[in-house]
Amino acid sequence: MAELKDSPKTGFEKIIEYFNNSLKINHPVAIAKIVEDTGFSWSFVKKTLTKINEEFTGFHFEKSGNTWIMWKDRDHLIKKLDDTCSRLRDNSKDET
Repeated sequence: MAELKDSPKTGFEKIIEYFNNSLKINHPVAIAKIVEDTGFSWSFVKKTLTKINEEFTGFHFEKSGNTWIMWKDRDHLIKKLDDTCSRLRDNSKDET
């Protein structure tokens, strides 16, 4: 039986892998470069980057002039955590 790591990757997973393995820290890149490097369509890349921006930390995505740029501020993007100590601390301030 094949292991899970041998299963085909989704486009989302391939773009995450691209960011983690190909981009330098704090080095902005345009969507056009990601489209060129991954072979995905511009609209798919933009939709995926919007989702990554909402769900991951260490990733920045914004419009600059007439183009969208993105960069990472750490080696690997990590999933945002819902339950953190700071969130609990902020909630306790509201209760006092």
